[in-house]
Amino acid sequence: MLVRQQKLRDVQIQKFMLIFAFVMVFFWTTQVIQWYFSGSIAPALLISYIVVATGGGVAFYIILPRQRRPFARKMLLILVGTLLIGVAFASRRGNMQIEGFFFGILTGIGLPVVLHYALGKIFGPFFFGRIWCGWACWYSMVFDLLPYPSGDRRISQKWARLRYLHFAIVLVAVLAMWFVFGYRDGALGESGQLWFLIGLFSYHAVGVVLALVLHDNRAFCKYVCPIAVPLKAASRYSLLKVKGSPAACNQCENRVCVTVCPMNIRIPDYVAQGQRVLSTECILCQECINTCPDDALKLSFALDAGGRELLDVKTQETQRA
Repeated sequence: MLVRQQKLRDVQIQKFMLIFAFVMVFFWTTQVIQWYFSGSIAPALLISYIVVATGGGVAFYIILPRQRRPFARKMLLILVGTLLIGVAFASRRGNMQIEGFFFGILTGIGLPVVLHYALGKIFGPFFFGRIWCGWACWYSMVFDLLPYPSGDRRISQKWARLRYLHFAIVLVAVLAMWFVFGYRDGALGESGQLWFLIGLFSYHAVGVVLALVLHDNRAFCKYVCPIAVPLKAASRYSLLKVKGSPAACNQCENRVCVTVCPMNIRIPDYVAQGQRVLSTECILCQECINTCPDDALKLSFALDAGGRELLDVKTQETQRA
């Protein structure tokens, strides 16, 4: 069994390295052409750094033993999160908060913030679910370093309604500022950058306080984050989900996969029913895959509709939030 697993991992590494090499050649070629015609090498260096850093981080993740992969994911999360924040400020792209997205739609759909949300949080999740939350979020990179990685079950699914309220308040506030007060600077310029900076600090502060009070690193993500609203809606139909083998899963007494899941998803219940993990709370962090003692879980591509929420909550609620 160990020999077979090692061979399988070697094949996965070889495939990844071939794909990574192709992507690197493609990006470097396009950037050399861009440098030739524009005379600026900065974009080439930036994109090359992004590809090398993220690609190298993923390769490092694949090569490591399963037990060490959670550490690699956290490092990659920090790398990508800080990089995105740095690019947002250095390029003066304006307000990358969800408020900036709403302002951006009203200002012009070609703005970077609109494209960012469209790719990462609206259309992207139809293919890759909430992978943004597990691998690229600049809030989660801080929350995942706190001392309560999986929390002690969810308090109540009613708390999750706060994120919908938060989303609605932000949307109404932006519409009021735009149409009632004539404020048009929420997406671009110094005003947008200031808004972005204040939002970053505020969301991080609220998330850290919630984590420490509720003993749950991802409390902000579960109950308050407004970005989870479009992410959950799109990831319901995600092609990429976690799949379990009922034959391999022994429904272990400690339910290890539930214990390590930062979103408190009752993964064995999906497996026992022959379903993929259909919860829109799944952030594809793969903690369950890496810690399953029976090696019964893996990622898979398929067509199915999610949204059936089986969550570990203190009040024994199990249905949709």
